[in-house]
Amino acid sequence: MASIQIQTVMQVTSQAHLIVALSAALMALLATGWVIVYASRVLIAPSLTWSDLITRETRLMISDRQVTPLQRLTRGGLSDPLLAELAASTQMQPIQVNSPRDLREQLLAARKDLAAHPSEGLREQVAQLEAVADVCLRQANAWLSRQLYGRLTKVLAAAGTVICLSLAGFMWASHPPEEPPKVTKPFPVQVFLSGSAAKLKAAGLKTACFNMVLKGSAVGGDLSQPDVTTLPQGQCAAGHFEVTEELGVAVPVSAS
Repeated sequence: MASIQIQTVMQVTSQAHLIVALSAALMALLATGWVIVYASRVLIAPSLTWSDLITRETRLMISDRQVTPLQRLTRGGLSDPLLAELAASTQMQPIQVNSPRDLREQLLAARKDLAAHPSEGLREQVAQLEAVADVCLRQANAWLSRQLYGRLTKVLAAAGTVICLSLAGFMWASHPPEEPPKVTKPFPVQVFLSGSAAKLKAAGLKTACFNMVLKGSAVGGDLSQPDVTTLPQGQCAAGHFEVTEELGVAVPVSAS
């Protein structure tokens, strides 16, 4: 985007091309900002706490209560992917985690028992519970990092497409085809008529002008299709018409 000459837009005279160019530039900038926002979320390490896990479990419980038995059967119940992964990952641990709330209650109860009745067995139980809680937090933050990275890859695909299309549209709109110079003052021309009799008649010329070379002057239009006035020649009367590609071509000549 930085390599594009933005100032070329100021040279665009067509209103339609200008609107397309500015819209494309705005879309490209918005898509780039979209990518930067999602990339920054991936670069910043997530910091889920145990309270966050409890909150997720609470929301799941509330959602489950709002589901009817028929919906629970048809949808297979409600589940949180993070909580389900934590429960599955602790199956090989000394203490299995059924839910964050359950583990917290076990840890609080074990600490309370240790404070009331200190013993090596209770200390070991508290240490095991704290180790499992630490593992769950690390796995929860790793899971969140994977989710953010997955979202970033999807955003990159969508935003990359938008940026490429926007840049292509900007380049097209900021470099419109050059218009042929306008005829600002009359100059002599020779008009080579090569159109069919029907085209000549539609332009107001007689069939006697067919395949003739007429002398005249360009008085308007542009150099590619000028408006000309021609002198009479033979049975071809004087005329005033636009020399289109269907009629022929007007070639400037030096004034004699």
